[in-house]
Amino acid sequence: MTPLRIAVLGAGLIGRRHIQTILAMPEVAELVAVADPVVDPAGLDIGPAAWFADAQEMLDRVKPEAVIIATPNALHLQQGQWCCERGIHFLMEKPVTVTLDEAATLVQAVRQSGVKTLVGHHRRYLGVVQQARQWLADGRLGRLVVASVVWATRKPDDYFQTAWRTQPGGGPLLINAIHEIDMLRHLCGDIHAVSGVKSHANRGLAVEDTAAAVFEFDNGCLGTLVCTDAGLSPWTIEQGSGENPAFGYTGQSAYRLVGTEGSLELPVLRAWSPRVTGEAAWDKPIVGDPLLPKVQDPYQVQLSHFQRLVRLDEPPVVSVLDGARTLAATLAVAESSQTQARCVPRAF
Repeated sequence: MTPLRIAVLGAGLIGRRHIQTILAMPEVAELVAVADPVVDPAGLDIGPAAWFADAQEMLDRVKPEAVIIATPNALHLQQGQWCCERGIHFLMEKPVTVTLDEAATLVQAVRQSGVKTLVGHHRRYLGVVQQARQWLADGRLGRLVVASVVWATRKPDDYFQTAWRTQPGGGPLLINAIHEIDMLRHLCGDIHAVSGVKSHANRGLAVEDTAAAVFEFDNGCLGTLVCTDAGLSPWTIEQGSGENPAFGYTGQSAYRLVGTEGSLELPVLRAWSPRVTGEAAWDKPIVGDPLLPKVQDPYQVQLSHFQRLVRLDEPPVVSVLDGARTLAATLAVAESSQTQARCVPRAF
């Protein structure tokens, strides 16, 4: 299988992670170009790839067969449309777009163009997530009852020197919580109603620094999420999984899935079940057994999947359409916090 000729749009934090991943996997992909209008390329290792300040010029001159879009959220729709117009397959970093109307426009453009797409909800590729999903599919927890997630960390002050991170759309709801909401959808199923609140009391910026939500799933499960980038804690999936080297490893789980026959913690996998099979009750002892996690770099697994998606027509783990549904559930949290009412996410 020949490597994908890939270009990267955006050389910020996440763009650099993609660049490093591509350069580390020459059998999967060849980095042919990078485009960013602001970043100084002198400090970047992009191998022999060409550098452009203008993304459209790069697309027209280099003609990559695939693109990773890792630019600010407001540019996603336009750049996705550019790829559709040129027949270029693309992996779009999350969120897929800023608004649901934009998402609907992009979904239609993808359908009409026939290009193959992924959205960068990379945690679906974590080994522990794949293991947890298999446990649920095998019915080892019984019927899923509740799920809870905490994502709490403190971003440094200089993080907010980038202007768009201080404005609505640049906060933890769309940047961070959207990952957790996608994970809840991936593990628990589709969401049919949301109740949410958000606050910007800690930093006083236009963007929120804290959000919380209750999710009602189609299968009857209820879920909760608390997310903040203004508080110090050991409870993020990054700290518990070690998937992001920028986060110190804590060995703590941020997810708890509770079923009628048992429970599961992740990303530090521990399964809870009755000590005596069949004796699932509050007055019966339960035991927690650590599970050996499958360790893999989610960005590398994602890139390999992107290659197979393009070359072998493998079904996408998370398409633009699926990313739009995650965005709808995420924005429903914001809408609910504004209306102070339960919200039904827009259907796609």
